[in-house]
Amino acid sequence: MNNQYPFQAQPLPYSYIALVPYCDADTLYLHHAQYYAKKVCELNTLVRQHRLEHLTLEEILTRRINLPVVQEERLKSVAGAVYNHQLFFDGITDTPKEPPLNQIVGEVVAKYGTMDRFGKLIAQAAGSLLGAGWVFLTYEKTAGLAIVVTCNCETVALQSVVPLLALDLWEHSYFLMNQFDREKYVDGWLALIDWDKAEVRYQKALQSKI
Repeated sequence: MNNQYPFQAQPLPYSYIALVPYCDADTLYLHHAQYYAKKVCELNTLVRQHRLEHLTLEEILTRRINLPVVQEERLKSVAGAVYNHQLFFDGITDTPKEPPLNQIVGEVVAKYGTMDRFGKLIAQAAGSLLGAGWVFLTYEKTAGLAIVVTCNCETVALQSVVPLLALDLWEHSYFLMNQFDREKYVDGWLALIDWDKAEVRYQKALQSKI
């Protein structure tokens, strides 16, 4: 993940047609090359404007920034959009397969019973969100895994939890292909989860101080 100014839109490790039939090329292009890339540019502009080039992306999201409230909220909103999208795109694969027998999958099964039930709980969380937002799978040392919902561009509390997966529920991520069928989009995302990368993030989380 690109954490230091100047922030850069991270290239996809797959082509724009690679996620068909779960996501069409037009949706992926608009989502990645248009929306996400523009948010990265906007973040760089705001960081320069407020002379915050010394802060990392996580520091922007977790620190109290000495700005008027409206300006701070805008900065954190744009930073959240960039952070969340980088996690979203990095968390899916163009070669979907059955979840491997790694530690994070084992923990998901231990926590939620089965992978199928985990998927249903993700779908329920997505269905509970009226409007734009995100669903995350997070890890915290005491509580373990948790499914967390945030509104708009908010990310999770990075001071206390480590996000492992992120599901974008803004309409730009699915409406062009699925229109109002958000459930179909969520099913597609579940099929595309890159559990190998989730395992890498989980192992880092186990070693973190959070």
